[in-house]
Amino acid sequence: MGGTKLLESLKIKESDRFPSRVSGYCNWESIKLIKLRLTPKQLELFRVTCFGHFLNVSDMVLSGQFCHHILLRECHVKNANENSSLWYHVGNRVIRFSPMEFCLVSGLTFGEYSESSLELFKRKDSRLRRSYFQDSKVHVKMIVDWFRNLGPNNKNSDDDIVKLALILRLEMALVGKDDRTSILYWALELVDDLDAFNKFPWGSFLYDRTFNSLSTCLLGRDDKFKNKFIDKLKEKVDAPVKRKVERCGQSKQYQNGSHLAMPLG
Repeated sequence: MGGTKLLESLKIKESDRFPSRVSGYCNWESIKLIKLRLTPKQLELFRVTCFGHFLNVSDMVLSGQFCHHILLRECHVKNANENSSLWYHVGNRVIRFSPMEFCLVSGLTFGEYSESSLELFKRKDSRLRRSYFQDSKVHVKMIVDWFRNLGPNNKNSDDDIVKLALILRLEMALVGKDDRTSILYWALELVDDLDAFNKFPWGSFLYDRTFNSLSTCLLGRDDKFKNKFIDKLKEKVDAPVKRKVERCGQSKQYQNGSHLAMPLG
């Protein structure tokens, strides 16, 4: 959707735009690991799951600066539902990011879910957690290391390896978080029922997380940057004056013949 007539106002004024470093936790190494560690039979089982189409995706590289410059152009649009969509003014067009675009790009299923329904899985005792991680607190890195150490002659069941591969894909690339953080334990329980896992509206769940992150990540950052810039500017303005005072002090010491005076380099 486009057209400048839709534009009401930019959320961050053009004069207030600021530079930033952008990093992402979504790691596409998961697909490499899955292709490397799963047997042909296991890969075929994975391919028919809700995440199976990602096997056809090649490496993706995050362009942090591109993302940042798009985010800086978020805007208010007339008669738009900004509770579920994000709008950006790029060039002379207004573009939209909504569940429709997310669905088209990700190929994931959309539908209704509730936090209360997830609580049911959070309270259950995960068989996979007991069997492969000794009931310990499971971090993303533990899942990654488990696959890296998975040998060709392991005696684990094909179903379990595929289930853990789905969790690997979910945590490393789709949810995307620091590998020192805990996994979604309810997902580890849910995946033990592959049919239920495949029917879960992952598109809706992941879009909600993405929307919440994108809509809040720059809040207050422009003011913070301006204040930081002003402080640095003051330091630069004050620095020559301070240096001059110090040199004046040195001159007076030299004039008095003080051997303690040391010139600043």
